[in-house]
Amino acid sequence: MQTTTFKTGGAPDLLSGILSVEVRNEDKITEQDRQFCQNQQDMLYKTLDQIDRWYAIFKEEAEQYRVERHFSYNDNGKVSMRDFYSFNNGKDDYSHNEFKPFDILNDLVDKNRNANANFANRIIAYFNRTYNVSVPEQRIDERTLRMGFRPVYETYVDAVIEHLGGKSFRETAVEELLARVSKAVRPSCWSKVKPELKKDKIVFPEIIRFDDYYMQYHQRCKINYNYGGELETLCAGIAYGADDVLCGNSKMIIHFDGNDVSVNDWYDLTTTNAEQVRFYKNGRIDVKFKDSTAAESCFKRLRLNEITLQEN
Repeated sequence: MQTTTFKTGGAPDLLSGILSVEVRNEDKITEQDRQFCQNQQDMLYKTLDQIDRWYAIFKEEAEQYRVERHFSYNDNGKVSMRDFYSFNNGKDDYSHNEFKPFDILNDLVDKNRNANANFANRIIAYFNRTYNVSVPEQRIDERTLRMGFRPVYETYVDAVIEHLGGKSFRETAVEELLARVSKAVRPSCWSKVKPELKKDKIVFPEIIRFDDYYMQYHQRCKINYNYGGELETLCAGIAYGADDVLCGNSKMIIHFDGNDVSVNDWYDLTTTNAEQVRFYKNGRIDVKFKDSTAAESCFKRLRLNEITLQEN
């Protein structure tokens, strides 16, 4: 059985490589993260074991054709031969109808690659989803991925952390969230208003737009398709600024429907320190907190006090 190897300065052997990764990432992933990754790895190994068993069976079957077909195996285990179908030409028997294992072998190689790719991308997607970071998917080189290979999840955790510049997931998630919030609430060059702290409320002007067609012909406020992302970002920011959590989204607005938004009532929030939100036809959004202290804390935590109007 093969396992993933690491290249670390002064520690070229497998065991030292694994230990160095674990120590380096000890304070960067949680026990829940480890349990998820280990569970994914266990399920992957079960699937790869099944693929390997079938591959061994069909490979043994293929060997009886080696002299006749003059085939070879590529590094990834696929069968390579020239003029695959020409061997049946000119034969007057029925051997061309016989089962041949070559296509099955190559299909199993593809399944081996797909399983490895699924594993890598599930690990990365988990951290992207859990911590709201944006790490790209890992590509698997199908030409060099050998049958029998067994990846370890630490490889991809290490790749993610390296992509994040060595910072913890939470540190990076907070930085990315603050950047997204800043972009969503930053006033346009012609705007004369900016986010404002008013006692126990924060006023966010010009955050969203409602669809003109639905307002005119259906008399209801539906969030314009292009502005749904701004609302999601704002909710994530409020959840972090108010309650120090990184899982905020529009689902924290109780009874909220983006296709039919009330502009007359306050919506309750599931967050603790931010209690209610209200929408206005002009795109303004007000967020009410449990008190002025909580509002001010969120305002500063999201660095809204650093936003300035652009001079025309």
